[in-house]
Amino acid sequence: MIPSSLRRVAGLVAGFAAAVALAFPATAQQKDKIRIAAQVWYPSFPQFTAMDQGIYAKWGLDPEMKVYPSGAPIVQAAATDEWDVAHIGAPPTIQGYKLGLIIAGVISEEAVMHQLIGRPDWVDAARKDAAKIKGAKVFITTASTGHFMVEACLKKRGMSMNDIQVLPSEQQAALSAFIAGNGELAQLWAPQTTAARGRGMKVLCDGTEASLKIPSVWVIHPNFAKKNPDAAVRWLRATLEGVAWAQVDRKRTDALYRKWDQFRGTQTPDEFLKEEIDLAVDLWPIKKQIEAMKGVNGRKAYVYEALEDITGFYSRIGRMKEPLEQAKASVNKLVDTSWLDKAAALPAR
Repeated sequence: MIPSSLRRVAGLVAGFAAAVALAFPATAQQKDKIRIAAQVWYPSFPQFTAMDQGIYAKWGLDPEMKVYPSGAPIVQAAATDEWDVAHIGAPPTIQGYKLGLIIAGVISEEAVMHQLIGRPDWVDAARKDAAKIKGAKVFITTASTGHFMVEACLKKRGMSMNDIQVLPSEQQAALSAFIAGNGELAQLWAPQTTAARGRGMKVLCDGTEASLKIPSVWVIHPNFAKKNPDAAVRWLRATLEGVAWAQVDRKRTDALYRKWDQFRGTQTPDEFLKEEIDLAVDLWPIKKQIEAMKGVNGRKAYVYEALEDITGFYSRIGRMKEPLEQAKASVNKLVDTSWLDKAAALPAR
């Protein structure tokens, strides 16, 4: 039999241990490491917000973020399992449909920020006579969201991609070459669009004028979804809180966005940074994301309409070899609304 004095000591030790655990819960909790792929433009801002403001830490996550120049290299990195979760534009996500990538949410409609930009005199002349566009040398990030936009802008003017000379280029290289005097047009997105217009360039056409749906999406890598589904749900919830954080106080959001501008490796002038911040604070909250993923009033969901249009684009340029309807069915399987449902159902922390 254990003496009563020893029982009292054991009880005191157990009580002290419990008190320590209650006093220091954060140190006792093991945080899940998560590799985040971001892009250089504003829809990745909520991920930076959640990291910088400790929202990921609150949800038990230890984030490591890498910024990519566009979605295509993120999809390429997915093939070698270099990230767990990501913000990607819908077109490059579709290119990775055979990788089993999971579209877990829709961030926003990005048609307006995909622009076909030229020098002012050239753009004015092309607006008066669209025939001037024929034979133009155009910098394009090929097989991208911007490529999709250029095709639609040409179609609006009775032309096709065969009517221009494509100069394949990533965004920053395209901007640099165009500003240096090369080419007639450049297909750009933020922040390169803001930089080009800051140099006096003009927009000939954008995705909205071309009547396109171009969503940005939250993506979960299938390996991470299998390995740690709970962490994937918490990442989605925390990132959605990053969206909400930016909408509360414009002054603090302005300050943090400038920090994001440095983190992503750009130096955007204040007058154009304001435009990006306007877009960043208008990213979709969870209710709107659910509607975009599921549809309302019996209508086909926005995400499926967008994905099917983009799939048609990839079929036209030869990036998808399957019959079109078969390809559309395969791409639609990328969407999984259960992740958003689970994230929304989590109790607040």
